[in-house]
Amino acid sequence: MKNDDKASLKSMISNSPAMQKVMIVQALIFVLGLWGCMAIYCSDVLGKSPLHYAGRQLLWLTIGMALMFVAQRIPFGFYRDNALWLGGIAYLTLIAVLLFGTRINGMRGWFSISGVYIQPSEFAKPLFILVMCKIGCMRKKSFKTFLLLGLIAAAWLAPIMLQPDIGTAIVFLSGFIVVYWLLGGKAWHLLLVFLAAIPTGAIILWRCHYIMDRFTGFLNPELDPMGNGWHVRQFQFALARGGMFGVKMDKAAWANSYLPLAHSDSVFATIAEVLGFAGTIPVILLIIGITFIVFKISIKAGNRFRQVYIMGMLSVFAIQALIHISVNVALLPPTGLTLPLLSYGGSSMLSTFIGFGIIFSAASFKFRENEETYVNQRL
Repeated sequence: MKNDDKASLKSMISNSPAMQKVMIVQALIFVLGLWGCMAIYCSDVLGKSPLHYAGRQLLWLTIGMALMFVAQRIPFGFYRDNALWLGGIAYLTLIAVLLFGTRINGMRGWFSISGVYIQPSEFAKPLFILVMCKIGCMRKKSFKTFLLLGLIAAAWLAPIMLQPDIGTAIVFLSGFIVVYWLLGGKAWHLLLVFLAAIPTGAIILWRCHYIMDRFTGFLNPELDPMGNGWHVRQFQFALARGGMFGVKMDKAAWANSYLPLAHSDSVFATIAEVLGFAGTIPVILLIIGITFIVFKISIKAGNRFRQVYIMGMLSVFAIQALIHISVNVALLPPTGLTLPLLSYGGSSMLSTFIGFGIIFSAASFKFRENEETYVNQRL
């Protein structure tokens, strides 16, 4: 191909509507990440080193952007063809962290390497969705396929539940349901998942009393305001203090003293106190905007494999954000889930950027190989 032809093709690709949407999403993601750095700074502004967490988060944001562009430039065919190998490695890390991981806040979910904490369940999210799409697309739609996907999903959920990390397990389960449904799954199959979750949930409540305590504290925080109802009450107080336009940064008493893990688990409540209801609207609009534009991208992504991966990974991002915000406004009991791109944490930040990088690779016109031999006509 001549240089002029190559330049023309490159220009066509970069100016295509899909790539324009990708660049818009990248900009929104970066803005959301900067908003998170600001919220993390506010959560410790009255401390001795207010820039400690915010500075490290800015570093993770920079590295994450770089990793996103690297993941985006890798042809989606690589992810598709090596999904099982990549997923297998991610799954082994979930097993390994149970044996060699560090326990934080009662949960064994991190590797500690020279003072840096790595959470493998975060990095496993995009690869779990990839494995679900790979196996689902390789087999015909049948009850056996549903059972196979269900068993694989259960195998991934088991080590996460054993940490125990119920919030992350809910996100993984939601991702499985979305992927299976988009692959043409039947409603009664998913009803079986719901029915199977009832005894599983009962066993979890029986073995893990703290989960039941969270529910009782959520439903009646006044009965034990210094114990099980503490989290919910602090969320309510932070929201009330923030009002419509928030308080001055140096008066963010709840974010700096009372909110549990104000820089991560309670980052949305931190924003609500400092900037008020008006300050939370841009965050919500940014998340909705990212979700809507990526959904539009998925429609033009080519074949069903690409479409389902994009939607599956998008659902993991959106559902986790929805749960975090719902917890922080006292609509759901505490789960410990972070808010993607805003909460402090390198594992969550980098994993989210890698997931979006793979999404953009799947959406790229440049990497759309001739896939008719791979993707069956049934898709």
